[in-house]
Amino acid sequence: MNNIENIARSLTTRQRSLQAIMALTEHIRELAENNEWVEALGEQRRRRLMMDDFFATPCSPAESSEVAEAIEGILAVDRIVSDMLYRQRGTLSQEANQSCRNIRNVDRYLSNSSN
Repeated sequence: MNNIENIARSLTTRQRSLQAIMALTEHIRELAENNEWVEALGEQRRRRLMMDDFFATPCSPAESSEVAEAIEGILAVDRIVSDMLYRQRGTLSQEANQSCRNIRNVDRYLSNSSN
């Protein structure tokens, strides 16, 4: 048995759940970085269910600092993902506006050239 297996066995179920939530949060960030928003949304929904399940049991005083640290990490990654999403939305909006202008210009050209 290797060291990783020993560490994994010594973790409590709640610690493993918290690690899984953190790993999924990082995966969501990676998906966002790759503009895979549909997949990121699906994973975000799955993470929400995992978090609901995790927080259905109140945190013990012994684990509260670890949970607080994990929450701060999740929120930090969520801010990064939100920033990426807003930038992507802004870019798409600019591209859509430019496409509309291009269509209007083509229409004007066509209307002037057919006279």
